[in-house]
Amino acid sequence: MRQSITNIVPLLTILIAAFLVVLIPFKVIGYGFLPPDDAMRHAAKVISGKDWNRILVMREGVTMDSHPGWHAILGAVRRVAGWDAHSLVLFSVISLFILFAAWPLFFVRYPESWLASLLILGMAAPGFIWRLVLGRPYIFTMAVTAVLCLSWQKFKDRKFPFAACAGLTLLIAASTYIHCSWYMFALPLAALLLAREWRASAAFGICAGLGVMIGASLTGQPLIFLKQTLAHLFLAFGKNEAEYMLVSEFRPGFGDATIAIAVAFALVWCALRGRWHKALVDNPVFILGLLGFVLSLFTRRAWLDWGFPATAAWMALVIDDFFASKPEAGSPRRFILVTALGFVLFVSVTADVGGRWTALKPVDQISADNPKQAQWLPEPGGIIYSNDMGIFYHIFFWNPHADWRYMLGFEPTLMPKEDLEIFRDIQRSPWTFKPFYGWINKMRPQDRLILRSSPASPPRIPDLEWNYAALNTWIGRLPRTPAKSAK
Repeated sequence: MRQSITNIVPLLTILIAAFLVVLIPFKVIGYGFLPPDDAMRHAAKVISGKDWNRILVMREGVTMDSHPGWHAILGAVRRVAGWDAHSLVLFSVISLFILFAAWPLFFVRYPESWLASLLILGMAAPGFIWRLVLGRPYIFTMAVTAVLCLSWQKFKDRKFPFAACAGLTLLIAASTYIHCSWYMFALPLAALLLAREWRASAAFGICAGLGVMIGASLTGQPLIFLKQTLAHLFLAFGKNEAEYMLVSEFRPGFGDATIAIAVAFALVWCALRGRWHKALVDNPVFILGLLGFVLSLFTRRAWLDWGFPATAAWMALVIDDFFASKPEAGSPRRFILVTALGFVLFVSVTADVGGRWTALKPVDQISADNPKQAQWLPEPGGIIYSNDMGIFYHIFFWNPHADWRYMLGFEPTLMPKEDLEIFRDIQRSPWTFKPFYGWINKMRPQDRLILRSSPASPPRIPDLEWNYAALNTWIGRLPRTPAKSAK
């Protein structure tokens, strides 16, 4: 009887851990939480059934969708379930969080290790956990990175690991098709090479090359897809005079000092236990985390999408080694530990500290279904001008079928060159409305300028008629009746 209990303990601990992890995103969306950015535009695009050039005013040469795989998945879900944009966003939040937080449970010997790692790093850097509920496809790549870090030693076997390599190739293909940041797989390859894991680096290089080619081929236009996604990278980081001109997550950072402290404590803990050895830091998982940390000085995405998952995996492996040193692998007392860790993780993530979840409950949205707002929204064929990407995310989300386009969408460098220069002028001079006249002077009666401003008074642009449409949001249009210009 005791032997039967011992044999079933590992399976039950995984099930308990997975169950507690799965509850987390449901609790978060129970607050009414709705991600404020890309998850909205991905869902809205699927609902609209349009190509991006029918949604945005785009520069020449941008012809392909950069996330075809994710849109294909959302499209399939919509066809099966009949869901609207809001439901698709919730699906994105739940499925991607579970993928990152639960999938690695099956790649450690003790699921308590992964729970403890998420708890430690999540409390050290709460913003990391917050990013995991944004429902964006980069989370898929983060999950692939974590799983790769937890299983990389399979690729150093003398006998070529065909099954593991086939699985990794398919994962990289899926990541390429879903997320499009295929070029970033150079980071784990660099980590393997720096760790002098020649056999594993050769196997990974083959898998990555094949995976990228397969993923790009799934788009139907592989060469154009690879060229466009790489060009987008250079455009996004291109001729920006200052870091504030980049979208926030592309800006440089200083790394997470609290994470560095947590890693240092883990190393000291290993030394105190007599488990210090060079391989703790001289391995591709630690090196990948370090690479992401250093590269965050150039762009935060290197740390957030690659360094942090690698660090979480490294921490889990360190804790896994601790549990492996104990003689109680089959003890029923593990149920208590995994339940306690899962419960604390659940509470720490779902606590509405500072209103981090309820503050993003949608209120006062702009919709063409509202008669009072509809008369101020663009007319058919119109363009919405704005200096705030949040305007695009929210209005497109609530109006996916609308017959207008947006000058500023999810990436400024996608707009035509002359309009990008106007946008840069606006960024350079945030204290004046004068640069907006680059757009105002070419506005047509069907176009609108939508700005964030205090409800106390409209933006100081008297050449337009203004209407306070929603929370801190004003819609401006050309005067319907002749009026003196006060410019």
